[in-house]
Amino acid sequence: MYISETILEVRYYETDLMGIVHHSNYIRYFECGRSDALANLGLPIHEIEKLGIMMPVVSVTCDYKLPAKLGDKLRIVSTVNELPKARMIIDTVIYNQEGNTVCAGSVTLGFIHVNNRRPTRAPSFIIDIFAKYYKEND
Repeated sequence: MYISETILEVRYYETDLMGIVHHSNYIRYFECGRSDALANLGLPIHEIEKLGIMMPVVSVTCDYKLPAKLGDKLRIVSTVNELPKARMIIDTVIYNQEGNTVCAGSVTLGFIHVNNRRPTRAPSFIIDIFAKYYKEND
């Protein structure tokens, strides 16, 4: 299992007039966590694309628990529970500064070739980096 954490402060433009985060921004927060998680592994998105692979979002789920508010410091925990194969699933839980769950969900990413946009399995350079986080029999 690979786990990454990102801290993000809620900004004014992400909120409504009551200072509550608009629901669409949580998906953006998932992306912030995902981007940091990959960058922390030495796989920033722009480098993956330079190597000929794009990772389109196939599906997103998000269960809202508590509202985040202007000024909250959010802890975004991104977890990859399985070695990527044809897809990569990144589970995400967002906590507020009190440690309460704000929302939880997952993003499923596919792999496609940059040049022809055709689906492919996870390339070896991604599998090799993630492999050390998983038991040999997984």
